[in-house]
Amino acid sequence: METAYVDESEPGGGLDHTVYVLAAVIVTDANADDARAAVRRCTPPRMRKLHWYEGLPSQRLSWLDLLLHAIEVVVVRYEGVVARAERRRRRCLERLVWELEQRGVRTIVLESRGPARDRDDRSMFTALRDRGIGSRLRWMHVQPSGEPLLALADVACGAHRDGSPQIPPAVIVG
Repeated sequence: METAYVDESEPGGGLDHTVYVLAAVIVTDANADDARAAVRRCTPPRMRKLHWYEGLPSQRLSWLDLLLHAIEVVVVRYEGVVARAERRRRRCLERLVWELEQRGVRTIVLESRGPARDRDDRSMFTALRDRGIGSRLRWMHVQPSGEPLLALADVACGAHRDGSPQIPPAVIVG
């Protein structure tokens, strides 16, 4: 079985209201414990969790190797008209759910963004299911400190933003 770990990025520090990125890193459940251990080993002691933005360039380069634990990385990028972050996220989430469902993923783990934002995501998942998208998917929000594999999605977002050739091209939505 496979699980997708999902994180987001707003390039431009949230000041560019025309872009939003969601990355999903798909890991087999059989390999998940080894991948978690690898993330923990690579997390600097000064960091509560491995976070691309806080890494030095040499650290970031080594963190890309962590993506070898994934069987696939899927990046969805909103590029369109100016819109609030939640609208851009919903557009990306809609396509990401479809992409993951096409790949046979059954579980999605998202980083919790707090009760109100998690509620927004739940609303979106319900709306998608009502339209027949993602009806077989199970999803959950977790704290990033409790699930090291969310760091893989953070690495994928950061590497995508920085133009790393190890990250596949994004599916663009608008």
